[in-house]
This record gives sequence, C-alpha cells and structure tokens, in this order.
Amino acid sequence: MLMTSIRDYVQLKGRASLQDIARHFRLPESATEQMLRFWIKKGMIKLIVQNQSLPCQADKCHSCSSCNLTNHIEYTWG
Repeated sequence: MLMTSIRDYVQLKGRASLQDIARHFRLPESATEQMLRFWIKKGMIKLIVQNQSLPCQADKCHSCSSCNLTNHIEYTWG
C-alpha cells in the first residue's frame, strides 16, 4: 500500500523533504502531504520547519540585511 511505502521511505531516509518524497513516488505534493499528515497524527513521522535565508537574487551586495526568509520543511522518522 502507498501509505506504508511513504512511511517506510521516510524511515529509511531518516529525513526527507516533501518534494523528494512526492518525486520518489511520482505523486502531487498535495496528495503526498495528506498521507504524511496521517503518519504525523500517529506519531511515527515528525514535521520540522527551519527558517533559511535565501541568497540575494540580484547579487549586488556583499552583506544584505533585507533578504527574505523561507521555511524549509522536512519530515523525519520518529
């Protein structure tokens, strides 16, 4: 079953992004996210959100204080 395959994939990898999981199973991210929520509710998979700053797109400055922050979401086992 696909649900258990997704669970097993995260367990095997230890940590994976939504994009990696969806790409591996050739599924839309929205469907993958719903299946991951099931395992999160069961306490088998955890959702980790980390803030990461994006490099300056214009590359015009050496130190930028107004760069946008983006959330990097990963799913971990356990």
